[in-house]
Amino acid sequence: METTGKRPTWAEINRDALAANFQIVKQRVGRDVNVLAVLKANAYGHGAVECARRLAADGAGWFGVALPEEGVELRDAGITQPILCLAGFWPGQAEVCLDHGLVPVVYRLDLIAALDQAARARGIVADVHVKVDTGMGRLGVRFDEVAEFAAALKQFSNLRVDGVMTHFAAADVPSCGPLTSDQIDRFQQAVAAFRAQGFHPTHQHLANSAAIFAQPEAWGNMVRPGGVLYGLTGDILAPADRRQEFQPVMSLHSRIALLKWVPAGETVGYGCTFEASSPTLVATIPIGYDDGYRRALSNRGHAIVRGVPATVIGRVSMDLTLIDVTNVPGASLGDEVILLGQAGGHAITAEAIAATVGTLSYEVTCGISARVPRVYV
Repeated sequence: METTGKRPTWAEINRDALAANFQIVKQRVGRDVNVLAVLKANAYGHGAVECARRLAADGAGWFGVALPEEGVELRDAGITQPILCLAGFWPGQAEVCLDHGLVPVVYRLDLIAALDQAARARGIVADVHVKVDTGMGRLGVRFDEVAEFAAALKQFSNLRVDGVMTHFAAADVPSCGPLTSDQIDRFQQAVAAFRAQGFHPTHQHLANSAAIFAQPEAWGNMVRPGGVLYGLTGDILAPADRRQEFQPVMSLHSRIALLKWVPAGETVGYGCTFEASSPTLVATIPIGYDDGYRRALSNRGHAIVRGVPATVIGRVSMDLTLIDVTNVPGASLGDEVILLGQAGGHAITAEAIAATVGTLSYEVTCGISARVPRVYV
């Protein structure tokens, strides 16, 4: 990448890999099941607008965001597909949803009343998807209160229940299979309860990335892939399902800004946490924890320079990180440093970084901050 005039640190987003991952999901569920591509959290850090544009071109029928604000961003960028606000909306945002053609997830009667009133004022009937809490314990109407909730919804004449949904708590954990089975059963009962009250939801959806591959009985007629679209599979899919040819979509790059030899016995970085045991060639790279390169990678992270592995030494600081390039033949100023990605037969995955710092691959890519420019290739 050309970095003249800018700090030489960037994240590369491979749109072809994104499209290929989407097609794996499409082939898995077949023509009769819609695919809602989840773009919340700026497409898991990959850039929601650009990802939406490519996925729309490849046939995505729906998009999912967490917040109305995220939906508005997509609308302002010209995205026309239906957009579902997975976390609902806040007081005062009913009008935002209606004016931007966003479909909110609902689970509170007071907010539903506000949406109904705003729809009536506009002379329209607004679509909503009702979320049922079947065992996640987070958002949603409790599964054992659905009948009463559905009966109460009949008072709102300017709303249409176009969908019913739930979210799995542990579809990626085989030992939690009984809970997943219970959630599927509870969801089916909830859909039946809505129908008994005269509602005819078009869409029934349960399956996240893990369930798309582990629980075909949970597909309903729409699925909601998130992490797998971005090639984040190693810590959310069962081992048997990881054989799918998903490709990582994001890679993270920087360049060597300074080289210096440090003699044996000297320390580098804050807190004197690394002491050179022999003469060490230290490279400074312009990336740090404000960029999302986690401080927990201090003395534990890895990089690839000229196709050769290098290790992070000393503490990762806010804007700068040090790596040991003693064993990199010909290491020079301006050399590209890969912090997430692959080269020379070596790979650094989001899953590996997550395992090092004790988190999930999703948090790794979501955490790459806005000051790291995304370059789409």
